[in-house]
Amino acid sequence: MPGLIKSWRAAGALLLGLCGISAQAQVNATWEDGTLQGFGPFGSVTLTNSTAAARTGSRSLLTTGRTATYMGPSINLATKMVPGATYQITAWARLTAGTPATQVKLSMQRTQGGTTSYDSVGSSAATGVNDAGWTQISGLYTFAEPAPSSLVLYIESSSATASYYIDDVAVTLVSGTPGLPPNTTGLSSNFESGTQGWFGRGATIATTSAEGAHGGSQALLSTARSGTWAGPAYDVTNVMFNGSTYKVTAWAKLPASAGSATTQVRISLQRDAGTTTTYHTVIGDTRVGSSAWVRLTGTYPLALASSKLTLYVESSDTNPILIDDVQVAYVPPPSIETGIPSVAQTQLAYFPVGNIAYNGGISGVQGDLFAKHFNSLVSENDMKWGSLQATQGTFTFANADAQVAYAKAKGMKVRGHTLVWHEQVPAWVFQDASGAALTPSASAKALVLQREVDHITAVLNHFAPEVGSFYAWDVANEVIDPAQADCMRRSNWYNLTGTDFIDTAFRTARALLPAHVKLYYNDYSTTDVPKLACLHKLVAGMKSRGVPIDGIGHQMHISLTYPTPGSVATMVRGLATAFPGISQQVTEMDIRTNDGPTGYATYEDIPAAVHAQFGYAWRNYFNTLRQLNGLIDSVTIWGQADNHTWLTSGSRAEAPLLFDLNLQAKPAYWGIVNPSQLPGANLTGSIASKAGTANARVWTLGFSNPGPGTAYGVRLMGLTLRQTGGAACAPVVKSSFPVTLGDIASGASASTGVSIDFTGCAATASFAVDAPFNAANGWQGDPAKGSPALTISRTNQFR
Repeated sequence: MPGLIKSWRAAGALLLGLCGISAQAQVNATWEDGTLQGFGPFGSVTLTNSTAAARTGSRSLLTTGRTATYMGPSINLATKMVPGATYQITAWARLTAGTPATQVKLSMQRTQGGTTSYDSVGSSAATGVNDAGWTQISGLYTFAEPAPSSLVLYIESSSATASYYIDDVAVTLVSGTPGLPPNTTGLSSNFESGTQGWFGRGATIATTSAEGAHGGSQALLSTARSGTWAGPAYDVTNVMFNGSTYKVTAWAKLPASAGSATTQVRISLQRDAGTTTTYHTVIGDTRVGSSAWVRLTGTYPLALASSKLTLYVESSDTNPILIDDVQVAYVPPPSIETGIPSVAQTQLAYFPVGNIAYNGGISGVQGDLFAKHFNSLVSENDMKWGSLQATQGTFTFANADAQVAYAKAKGMKVRGHTLVWHEQVPAWVFQDASGAALTPSASAKALVLQREVDHITAVLNHFAPEVGSFYAWDVANEVIDPAQADCMRRSNWYNLTGTDFIDTAFRTARALLPAHVKLYYNDYSTTDVPKLACLHKLVAGMKSRGVPIDGIGHQMHISLTYPTPGSVATMVRGLATAFPGISQQVTEMDIRTNDGPTGYATYEDIPAAVHAQFGYAWRNYFNTLRQLNGLIDSVTIWGQADNHTWLTSGSRAEAPLLFDLNLQAKPAYWGIVNPSQLPGANLTGSIASKAGTANARVWTLGFSNPGPGTAYGVRLMGLTLRQTGGAACAPVVKSSFPVTLGDIASGASASTGVSIDFTGCAATASFAVDAPFNAANGWQGDPAKGSPALTISRTNQFR
């Protein structure tokens, strides 16, 4: 390519040219030639090229004879507009003399694949068009693939009979079809050589300053700010492009003159598209003071067609602010790794491994990731009551149907989730006909139970044609509360029906589903001793009443601190013993990163050592699940990748899943699929040397890491001696433990000395040595965390 495409306007022109459509083939109708200029009637109206009124020139287009609001002048733009591009559509309107003021609208009739839809483009105020002057109506318009067979712009009015003139109708390309950006260089400003293209927004003065730069010797100081929005700015029109994602980072600080004052700083975008200007937050309010530089960082998917883009920094007051080390980095579109093993395929000998489905999770590259690595599907939200029947009697199955169809097409089995829950239940379920909350009574109980039966029946009948794809349903979810003497959560269900809603749900489901579809009770924290006791009580009660429960679902939303893999095994075995033949599944597994009051503000803040630690944690939990000898029927992970997890919030980033934000395999993935690829997986220890007098002998223990990756946080936990030969003696290990050796890079080694007092031990005395060590905060090497032990174990060692 001889040169860089300078803007999306140019890129759009190029794309239009590639499509065989001239960039000039857009509408600019003035009617000065005396014709209708391609416009025709939309409905039964009369169009006339008129000299009675004109905004510019001497002519306009007059519309008369209207008998319905939609009727008006129109033009088919199917050959003039392309999918994905953004256009500004503008028209000027004026009513004929004596016509009452009314609203005029720009609308589009779009026909694609035999389906016709109607889009609003722009409108005047309710009475914004009159007979005294011309009013502009304008809007931005874009549409997705496929190319339409018909794309009719029509100009209508909220009055069915108003006659009006239109003039100067223009359809102008604002931004071309999003695709790979023509420039991925991004932006890097350190202000060491001046303002580097930054300028003051409004009356702001932007100059370099040597006052305590974040990096180097200079920062950018903004003073004389006339408003909170007035601050340092940069034209990123040729840096950031529609349809691409960017990592934006800046450091901000107040000058020393601010004293103890603080302010909220944010980074924003001004988008100009034709005559339309909008404002968008890139990184939200962040508290900044004068004592230290504060990082503002975030990932921003740009979905804004524009003719000009300005990145700027603003604050909650007008005081001077400093910024430094600003980065705008292009983030390539995610792609999956096709050459690595499938998670599900590597576990076929043990159990299916499933994941959640949601809008966007079963299509495109995300859908490719799902199909490659998982063989079971559960709907994240779209089979819950509130999603299926938000309004009584009105069911919405579109999303759930798409997910079941995807599973069927990919050869996956489906877990239904969930028929009865105390959350995401519409209010009407527990209201009378007038909308008042039901109170406990025999009639209220009967009404609620009947609604439950009706809902379950409608849902299961709907999915009956695809029942062969289902292997389990979560019938009841989270009904237990160990704080209650009877172990039952005081939900609306329980308050109005007692435990009958549980029995009714299971019996209704069993009557409608074939035997191969197992019926599950599903809950969280099932390793907690009080919760587990209640779970035993619930299942025992159901079985004593003849309720057809087939299995127990353990959600396993867990953390690195709780529960241990061993307690999971104890819980599963205990239930299997108490209820012979009961099925058990892990239904919603993830491992929380931020465990405690503090955590990681952004994903990038999560250290590689933590990712490694989680890799070993996933290894240890899956080792435990595999070792349960068929007591676990399936495992479902609650999310495909860290770009979609319920655990991430605005202020706390999480990394609880197997793949990262860009859908690349993390140590968590390797912990399940091939633990030998975990960082530091081949760490070993040895006794390297012995030196010193008998009463102050020093044994040097060496630790080697051949890779792959770094062994993080290596610790020697102790050293014990057991005499195996020679005259009896009692050596004393004088060193304190644990000894922290830190991180050992791939191909590197580390060592530490252990002081031992061998007073009274003959040179011929021999000992068995055991020196346990671990890494990854104990998840590598500590049996208490479900890991195979790491130890330096030697026999017949002399002093």
